This record gives sequence, C-alpha cells and structure tokens, in this order.
Amino acid sequence: MSDEKTIFIRCSRETNDLLEAIRKFDMPPRSRNSQIIHLIHKEADRLGISVKEAPREEPKKVGLLGLAEKVKQANHR
Repeated sequence: MSDEKTIFIRCSRETNDLLEAIRKFDMPPRSRNSQIIHLIHKEADRLGISVKEAPREEPKKVGLLGLAEKVKQANHR
C-alpha cells in the first residue's frame, strides 16, 4: 500500500482564478495537483514548519470505542 494521500479541493471561481494567476506568475509548468503541492511546501518553508514539528492529533474515539477507552483509563487510576 502507498503512503500517498489524496487531496480533493472544491473551490470558488475566485480561488481558482487566483491559482491560475499564481501558476502563470510563479510556477513551472506542472499539473494543477503538483502546483498545489508546491504551494503547500513553499508556505511550510516560509513558516519554518516541518513534518516532524507539525502537531498530530490522535483520532477521536466515538461511540462504544470512546466509552471503552474512558472505562479503560478509569480502571488504570
């Protein structure tokens, strides 16, 4: 299995037009997906963010799984 994730972006006409303007001004010819990925990495570099530093939240457990986790934690106290 691949570690690659898919990003699907639905946006307004204005946002799409902004992407087109940025693509023409600042990016080499690539697919739209590659250019969006390029923008994400460029912004992360600008902000000094790396994957190792990015906060990762644990998935929230809901329903019976969440209840079982609460009971498990309560029993360990």
